[in-house]
Amino acid sequence: MSHSTEPDDDDLPVYLPPGGAESVPGFLDRLLARLADDPADAEFVFEGVEVDVAQGVWLVPLGGYDPDEYSAQNHPLSPAEYAEVALRSVEDVHRVLVETWGAPQVRPPRLVGVSKEPEGILDYMMVAVGFDEAEVWDRGEFTCALLSGWADEPVTSALRQVMAVMPREYAMGGLAVLADDEITVHDLLMHGEHPLELRRRAWLLSAMFGQGEVRVRDAVLEASRLGLRAKDGTTSVWTFADDGRMLVVLQDPQSEFVTAAADQLIADQLTEEPGDGDTDREEARLILIARMLDGVPADLRELIAAPAETVDGHPAQHELEFRMLGDRPLPIISGLAWFDGEHWRVPASMLEIGALNVFGMDDFGFARAVRRPYRLGGALVAEDFTGGVDEERRAYIERVFAACPVPEQPRPPVGERLGYGLPRDVSHDEMVDQIERASELWWDTDPDRAEGVDGFRVGGRTLSVLDGRILRAVVAKSEPWTVDILRDWVDGLSAAMETRWGRAGSVSGDDPQTGQMRRSPVARVMRGTGLMSAPMWWVNGHAVLLLAGIPDASYDEEPQAILLIAPADAVLDVMRGTSMWELRRRARVLGEVATLTSTVPPPDEIAWSGPPLRGSDLVPRARRGRLRAGDHFWVWHFTHDGRALLLSFPVAQDAAAPSFDDQVDLFAGVPADLMSLVADRDSRGLFGVVTDADTGRSLPAARAVLWFDTYDWRASDGMIRRLRTAADPWTALTSTTLGVGQLLWAWVVGNEFTPDLFSDPQYARHLLDRMPEHDEIAQGFARLGDRHERALTGSLNEFLDVATGMPDRRYFLDAALANPNPRHRREIAFLLLENGVDASIQLSHLTPVNVLFQNPTLSAGDLPLLRRLLSAGARPGPGLGGTSVARDPLEQLADRHLDPADADPLTEELVRQRTGR
Repeated sequence: MSHSTEPDDDDLPVYLPPGGAESVPGFLDRLLARLADDPADAEFVFEGVEVDVAQGVWLVPLGGYDPDEYSAQNHPLSPAEYAEVALRSVEDVHRVLVETWGAPQVRPPRLVGVSKEPEGILDYMMVAVGFDEAEVWDRGEFTCALLSGWADEPVTSALRQVMAVMPREYAMGGLAVLADDEITVHDLLMHGEHPLELRRRAWLLSAMFGQGEVRVRDAVLEASRLGLRAKDGTTSVWTFADDGRMLVVLQDPQSEFVTAAADQLIADQLTEEPGDGDTDREEARLILIARMLDGVPADLRELIAAPAETVDGHPAQHELEFRMLGDRPLPIISGLAWFDGEHWRVPASMLEIGALNVFGMDDFGFARAVRRPYRLGGALVAEDFTGGVDEERRAYIERVFAACPVPEQPRPPVGERLGYGLPRDVSHDEMVDQIERASELWWDTDPDRAEGVDGFRVGGRTLSVLDGRILRAVVAKSEPWTVDILRDWVDGLSAAMETRWGRAGSVSGDDPQTGQMRRSPVARVMRGTGLMSAPMWWVNGHAVLLLAGIPDASYDEEPQAILLIAPADAVLDVMRGTSMWELRRRARVLGEVATLTSTVPPPDEIAWSGPPLRGSDLVPRARRGRLRAGDHFWVWHFTHDGRALLLSFPVAQDAAAPSFDDQVDLFAGVPADLMSLVADRDSRGLFGVVTDADTGRSLPAARAVLWFDTYDWRASDGMIRRLRTAADPWTALTSTTLGVGQLLWAWVVGNEFTPDLFSDPQYARHLLDRMPEHDEIAQGFARLGDRHERALTGSLNEFLDVATGMPDRRYFLDAALANPNPRHRREIAFLLLENGVDASIQLSHLTPVNVLFQNPTLSAGDLPLLRRLLSAGARPGPGLGGTSVARDPLEQLADRHLDPADADPLTEELVRQRTGR
């Protein structure tokens, strides 16, 4: 191809089409004719132009500019001038093509599915190469897409113009059109069942629960049809061609395909204003069904809608419903598969739908429509259907089984009876290697950002991340009738684990001593799957658990084996089920008793960079204090949003001080707002600090760091990392070396916290300077006060100190609104309103607005609170019973004779709420 304004010089940075822009349409038409006669699968030269080939698409360079090819010594024009020459050519080529071929369709890249992947090959090219749009012409057998644009900044970056030529079906379809035929093969789809065994089972179930075998007529192929339709609409229709091929179509109304795939297609493709939702969804579902069916051989596909007749010659009913898409009748199905005489296959288009929506075969309804009713992988005998039926029905079922014309086939090999439920082509030892690799890699690699890293796959299953704290993969599945195979496989994997890592420990979802549910991420996974215990090993500093078995029947889950990898603090609840609010109460009681008996600063409140209360700009202060637990001090911080930060410090003065860098590493993973509680601030003598000599920044000289994220107690990432090489990280985490064991003992976690504890000399000796008197113990508990009292007269922190076990927060709202301290009133009320309190409920003849308006310190500063009350349902007018019972808030406000600067904003808000203006 000639590339320059000087045809004999191929070294110029500008690339132009041969013969100029006017010659491009004719050149392309001749190229299309050449490709129609002889499609090339390798690059070739056509009329002097090098045509490249990639993924079945021919790429024809039409022009451009490459600044990297410019040299001032060799080229007479400046870079900008060459760029202008190339740009004029690109614009001329576009103009001539429009004049000759007509206006193109302008198409930006289409990103579809949950993961927003390119829809088709053209979209993939645009995304990969960086074109914002393509101009597309339909040229009959081929589609031509003109890609033009600067690589980056105009003039200074490369200018590219390429014509992508592809078969028309490539442009019209998704990436499935490029799929290798091999990916459609799913030989284990039917769990190794022989085709004759599948026909036997289809015949039996159709005879017992359907219309029996019918013969297809008026079709190219001779075939029989056998169907099964459940009361909920779940349907399977088997068609057995006389040439040995088979087709099964299925419909599961509850499948993800039915409930979600159409909406995803609408979201991906809808470019105009949406119409009727149900109509759009129905059309989208039909489009997806048509795509799936297009992947089936035409002669088998014809059998689906072909008429059929019963053995006595009557027209047979079809178990499926049909709808029209244009002039094409389509069965309402959620999935399909066919047997080509050698392999079971799934259409590439169906696989593409699955990939875009993160669907497996069961999401298309395979489990409910095929695997379970036909008991794939297990035996199918009369006894499976005779339990709980009367003698007449039992006799009928036995006669059906006796009359079946297809003999029962031998059971498939054990390795095939679970289908794809077991990992393929990997040994137990290899899986152990993969687990070790993943547990090591996780220390320094984020699995969500590890695209292309194969270290987070075990047995071919990808380890998914749960809340950033657990790696999880279902590594094996079965059905109840094949659970013996699953158990044998799990036993083999467990044996390989024990050979490598030694004898396993055991973890359960609840505390075996108290029966209380454990509060940890791993325990939640156990409860969510119905598998409440598991063996556990420590591998590379992480816990490895294998949950396996048959879940409780209430979970409606199949038998499975789940691999979990988790850090130590995600396995067990360090506070043994004791709620954070109860721990806050205990810390406060201990603090109060300590101020009476020991030399320790009393608990106080500190400002921090936490989140404001919803609907306001108020950031309540955090509560802070210190307690002694044996040979360690613990400094605790509790915040209004239900979080906490705990730090341990050795009591011994001769303990070696850590470096500032050590502490930076230790506090890694603690949220920034919680760090504002302790970083670069006066400790008021509660704890020692280390300071960076260069920056002056300071951090606590803590030995252990624990924090509560509103769900779980966690150790800092730096603390977990320090336990990486421990033989048992959990024991190390809760050891007395770090002071954690002493804290748990001091707070009596998992047990009741009563005044009697302080009568134990050993308990008191480890926490206090001296034994407390009985009245001092009583004072320590009494000083916290009553919830209603604190809501009415106290601060937010004083209220939260006694919040444990608090009933519906609505019962405290009126007391908070009557609190005479403006800041306390607003903070407590805003906090109570955060939890979905229904302010329309009246506890007296006064509405919440009435209660607020009678507060003696009411001011314009309460306007945000008034708005929050009204948004929570509080009445802007008189409450129940009307003005005969309660006052109109507007009259009430007028009678207060407030300064207009305070009254007017409140009045205007009430009027706005009542009038809607």
